[in-house]
Amino acid sequence: MPATGYPPPDHILRDLGIRIEVPSATTAAARLPVTPYVTGADGGVRAGVLAVLVDLAGGAAAVRSLYPDWMATADLTVQLAVPAVGPWVEARAAVLRRGRTTLVVEAGIFDVEDRGPHDEAGAGPPGEKKGTQVGVGTLTMAVLPARAGGSELPADPSFPSRSAFGTAGLGRSLADVLGIRVVAPERGRLAMPVVPYVHNSFGAAQGGVMALLGELSGIAAIESARTGTDARASVTDLEVAYLALARIGPVVSEARVLWGGAGDRAGRATVELFDAGGEQRLTTRVQVAVADAAATTHAGAT
Repeated sequence: MPATGYPPPDHILRDLGIRIEVPSATTAAARLPVTPYVTGADGGVRAGVLAVLVDLAGGAAAVRSLYPDWMATADLTVQLAVPAVGPWVEARAAVLRRGRTTLVVEAGIFDVEDRGPHDEAGAGPPGEKKGTQVGVGTLTMAVLPARAGGSELPADPSFPSRSAFGTAGLGRSLADVLGIRVVAPERGRLAMPVVPYVHNSFGAAQGGVMALLGELSGIAAIESARTGTDARASVTDLEVAYLALARIGPVVSEARVLWGGAGDRAGRATVELFDAGGEQRLTTRVQVAVADAAATTHAGAT
């Protein structure tokens, strides 16, 4: 959940056109429009973009359970049964458990229709909305002591509350927008600058963006390792462990293919993300599982 004033005017979360609704003190939903700039080879929204939604919805659902304390995402997973093709995709989150040091959130991922300006994030609590479930996400958050400049919440909140970060304004592929460079695809080596455009409320690279970099790295390595097929890969599962903040950059990825070559029509890779400007600190580890992509009318721009 963003701190006051977050995200700033020029930010990836605004360009994605994300809308958030908080129906109650322990539930929240985040949605975005499906465009070719956020989809992969199978026409579905990239798992890393869905990680952004799960992270935001989970944070919004958790923030009142934690107040006045704060949180940082420790682990995040996205599992897809079928591609999320829209026209909108929504993560509907609910707090499962609030412990002394950790909090766990689950988020269903749904294809939904948009009904116009009065339905900014879908009507009704997450469990009562319409839509087709395509996947699920989970978040484990570390509970942090209250911090200066953190969340400013009203003493007597009204529900539901709704907000819109902006309108979808990417205009080009996510890799281009984020300045991601492919250095050595066979090793999954990609590089991404850490700039205010991708900052979280701690001034480091946003967790969903890190998941997206891990996704792209894993795909590059798996597709390079394959023989006997030119089929494109699409991520079905992401498991992300956040180990440290990436504050300086560039963030550089390295992937190790566990299987997926020699004509195998599925694959898995382990990706590690390092803060090259921060003493090569290991910041994130991502487990990436892929299947062969089936082309659809929403085929992606990256």
